[in-house]
Amino acid sequence: MPTLWGLALLTLVNQDTARIRVLLDAEDGRPRDIAALTPLIEAAGSADTLLSRWAVRGLGRQQRPDLIPVLARLLLGARLQLIPELVNAIGQSAVREGAPDARRVLEQYIPTQQFPDGIGASLEVLGRLPFTGREERDRAEALILRASASATHPMIASYATLGLAAMYRRTAATLPPSSEAVDRLTQWSSNRQPETIRNTALAALVASGKASSEVLLNAMGDGNREIRRTAALAAFAQRELPGRERVIDAAWADPEPAVRYEAVRASARHSGPKEGCERTLTALNDKDLHVKILALDLLAACGNAAAPRLVAFARGRISPDGWHVPAHAMVSLARADSGAALTLLPRFVSSGVWWARMYAARAAETLGEVSELKRLARDREPNVREAALAGLHRRVGHAADSLYLSALDAGDYQLIQTAATALDSSPDPRAVPAMWKTFTRLTSDKRETSRDPRMAILASIEHIGSQSLATELRETASDFDSTVATTAARLASKWSAINVTATPNPLPRAPVPSWSDLDRWSRMRAEITMRNGGVIRMTLRPFDAPTNVARFVSMVNRGWFDGLTWHRVVPNFVVQGGSPGANEFMGDGPFTRDELGLEHHVRGTVGISTRGRDTGDGQLFFNLIDNWRLDHDYTIIGEVVSGMDVVDTMPEGATIQRVILVPDKS
Repeated sequence: MPTLWGLALLTLVNQDTARIRVLLDAEDGRPRDIAALTPLIEAAGSADTLLSRWAVRGLGRQQRPDLIPVLARLLLGARLQLIPELVNAIGQSAVREGAPDARRVLEQYIPTQQFPDGIGASLEVLGRLPFTGREERDRAEALILRASASATHPMIASYATLGLAAMYRRTAATLPPSSEAVDRLTQWSSNRQPETIRNTALAALVASGKASSEVLLNAMGDGNREIRRTAALAAFAQRELPGRERVIDAAWADPEPAVRYEAVRASARHSGPKEGCERTLTALNDKDLHVKILALDLLAACGNAAAPRLVAFARGRISPDGWHVPAHAMVSLARADSGAALTLLPRFVSSGVWWARMYAARAAETLGEVSELKRLARDREPNVREAALAGLHRRVGHAADSLYLSALDAGDYQLIQTAATALDSSPDPRAVPAMWKTFTRLTSDKRETSRDPRMAILASIEHIGSQSLATELRETASDFDSTVATTAARLASKWSAINVTATPNPLPRAPVPSWSDLDRWSRMRAEITMRNGGVIRMTLRPFDAPTNVARFVSMVNRGWFDGLTWHRVVPNFVVQGGSPGANEFMGDGPFTRDELGLEHHVRGTVGISTRGRDTGDGQLFFNLIDNWRLDHDYTIIGEVVSGMDVVDTMPEGATIQRVILVPDKS
């Protein structure tokens, strides 16, 4: 189903849809010259509320502090429906700099506001702005508390707690929250409050580091699994917590694996060595694969006491769908009992399952088995080679330079990046020519996703290169990637007698989607069928993330995802996949821009992974929990409407059979 924003836009039967496309094109262009944003600035003041919301959101996505005055002027006398978008856009404009200006605007605006949605959005933005010290933090905290003190609308309290949570995640370690804030959050997290407020208030209280065991035990009886998981997380993360063991005991018995997962982590961190290891051993019997794997990983610290169980699991059958337990047991065993691990290592090194060989490289590094690492560094699978090279770099440094040099000829970006990093400060005279050859090859491909390996090459060349590369670097100062061009210009200036200025020459952007495209996609859903038979169904949000949804639809239509894997599985965080290289660094060629807005990364939402601003490469991630800390930093393109149980139980390397688009009949 479309979001409320999308539904509102769908009512624009008589809207000039061509103008919407002009606005989208201006937004997507991320121009350096503010004059190029004139269509958005003019439309932001339009009498048409929906058109102005579209424009304001586009201005916020520029993340430009010089737009704060423009947005502040629009905020004065703005229509109620536009206020949340405006204050959010002001917050986005201050992401990199300009926080003092944004804070002044909000501090003056909040006391005058009575519209619940506007107050709530303003309080959340105020909390997530960067702070330079205690005075700014305390003033913002006091304003959030004062503005929400007598709030009767749940929207205000919910967003106020999100603002406090964002504030405390950054500051609580050095700037403890006020007692008034702790008392307020404790009150809001009680059973007397609506579920939404209980959830966000407990998240803020846990972020503050001041949750009491009484509050957490009360939360452990809540019917909402996210509230119970957050309480269990506090038992793991909070430094001081009298009565911690009672919370751990309650979480250990919880029916939800996500809650038990936190209990296992908490017990291993805070119980005594003997008691912690004994309890972790019992977690090996858990029915949930992720809880069991966590226990295996934690048993590495238990030494000989855990070795027999680890040996038994490491001897288990290794298959394409069942390598996880043996592989994790093997890596843990390498730390717990090196003698036993050395006996079992060969079966992993020679396994026909490359995932098992990748974990073998990690075990070999722990064991100091350089010969096995060198063998794995010649593996046919890039991810195995990368793990082995990373291990060799840490173990023997430049003694393995010949292997790093060989890896530069690979096509996998992660492997090239690791090799280039390992060659930093290499004494081998072949290093600079070989790295520059690879840099030239990657540049000729004109793929924006080559930024990471090319930047790694430039970083290493800076330490061992010379002015002989000055001419080539001057030419690279006009690279299609502005980050690469800027670095090349700096190095060229360093090795030249002249100051070189970066003049990037961007690649042509993909056409932005039409109104009819957005309308059509809002009525569709994606069906992701896994090789094991599970099916995940997700709705799309084209009116929230037009270009990213367009990218996703194009990839689906090309069959891009068919046969790929979910290569990154982080329990109680995200599941990520859709990479042809089964790693973070291989994706679809051009970058898509961040399309950030008011949406929150709640459990089940689907986001686009990035490695910096505006670097989406088509890889997807599912939010396994309410990931508030990802809000306003990562684009959301959809939401899981069925099959979340498939996502929850997804093992690392799970394979996608196919992805199709079907009409949304809900």
